[in-house]
Amino acid sequence: MSLKMITTDIDGTLVNNNKKITARTIATLRAARSRGIYVVLCTGRPLVGIREYLQELHLDALDDFVITYNGAQVLRAASQEVVVSNLLTGSDYYQLEQLTQSLGVKSQAVTPDGNLYVTSADISPVSVMDSYFTKMPLHYRPQVELDHAPSLAKYMWADQPAILDAASLKLPQSFKDRYYCVHSEEWFFEFMARQATKGQAMLSLAERLGIKPAEIMAIGDQDNDLTMITAAGMGVAMGNANQRVKQAAKFVTSDNEHDGLAVAVEKFSRYSE
Repeated sequence: MSLKMITTDIDGTLVNNNKKITARTIATLRAARSRGIYVVLCTGRPLVGIREYLQELHLDALDDFVITYNGAQVLRAASQEVVVSNLLTGSDYYQLEQLTQSLGVKSQAVTPDGNLYVTSADISPVSVMDSYFTKMPLHYRPQVELDHAPSLAKYMWADQPAILDAASLKLPQSFKDRYYCVHSEEWFFEFMARQATKGQAMLSLAERLGIKPAEIMAIGDQDNDLTMITAAGMGVAMGNANQRVKQAAKFVTSDNEHDGLAVAVEKFSRYSE
């Protein structure tokens, strides 16, 4: 394959279990970018939560791009210019919050400017953890303030895995039809605009850059990576990926503790030299 773009998830893929990028992975991705291959970080995090990774990888130039909020936005890494946007509205928030309260699940909402909001004083430890790792400031606000928000990047259930599993089984079909719903991590179940997927964002960016799907490698480990893994010419699952991701991928690499991303890029980028 002629490889022109690499889209990679971050947690469980780009970084190891200590949230660090290994020296081998840094060198491999820098080398790919120096040969003209676009390297695009594709994450559920906001831009502020991945800035240090972009700097480490030298992916913060004017012609570098990043996919944030699981595909809700595509931005230029240097200028923060938004080139693709699919957001929720305050009305969406109201309907999702009403459903969430009826199911007894703790939740949070994320705004496009990288702020995290909760409407219950009984703040979930999961929300606190998310704020810490993603560098999003955490705010407590009355629900009515978010009902009138102009836009939201995503709405999230943030609770214990057993609670999320039980609630997801009760999710009405009308919500599944209206939103992109995905169990992104053990503690998170997310709701976004219907077109706000990693796969759709990847394809929209590729079209802007004149890159065909067959010229893309996408790599990840969780369900929110499935749309890009199945849309790319070379879909790669990490060795630590769940079984759904491994079954959808064309290649399974090593896990994130053993340079799985670097292994895959080294294997397939040589065909582009």
